Amino acid sequence: MIKNFFKLILNEFKLMLKESIFSFILFCLLIIACSIFSLSLRNESMGMNAPLSFLYVMIFFISLFKVEKIYSLDFDEAKLQQYILSPFSLEIVVFVKNMMIYLNLIIFFLIFSPLILIILNIDLSYLIQINILLSLSLLSIIFIASMTASITISKNNRLSLTSILTLPLFVPILIFSMAITDLIDFNTNKMYLFFVAYFLLNLAFSPLLTSFALKKLSV
Repeated sequence: MIKNFFKLILNEFKLMLKESIFSFILFCLLIIACSIFSLSLRNESMGMNAPLSFLYVMIFFISLFKVEKIYSLDFDEAKLQQYILSPFSLEIVVFVKNMMIYLNLIIFFLIFSPLILIILNIDLSYLIQINILLSLSLLSIIFIASMTASITISKNNRLSLTSILTLPLFVPILIFSMAITDLIDFNTNKMYLFFVAYFLLNLAFSPLLTSFALKKLSV
């Protein structure tokens, strides 16, 4: 069983590597979007909240596009049946796939983050804090996005409209992130625990709801 689990992780890792080009393209588009945003407000005193809010919105869309593309490719009807017949439950497959998507996106973000902060005119002294903040936030974003993607690609068209119900789940992430940036020097060790707790909350029900929506593909 353990051998099969490591084999599953290895297969998902290989799939992640194949889709890295798409992630690179998304982050190149993010750089362009940040440049346009920064140029449009070059004569304004933005502070930190406006650039970070823009960055969070863009990361949200990047995650959504990434997750939906991966799910539409890896969970078509034929592959879904293979996953269902595998030794592991679909919830475990969803968890592993989400973690691989997270790993892929966070590596690219860590690589691009110094350039992003420079473009958005954010002091590089906050680089580590912002990377930690985005890393913790992205965990929840990926698992919420997986629910949205699984509902969207479902053959049951009536379920597609319910995908908008997952959008409010992103709001607490944005609110607490902006609250942290209001505090001096990100001295918010206790507030970081919110993102850990929120991820654990999403971890509790996201794989279950995602796998339930995916199984509708076979109906």
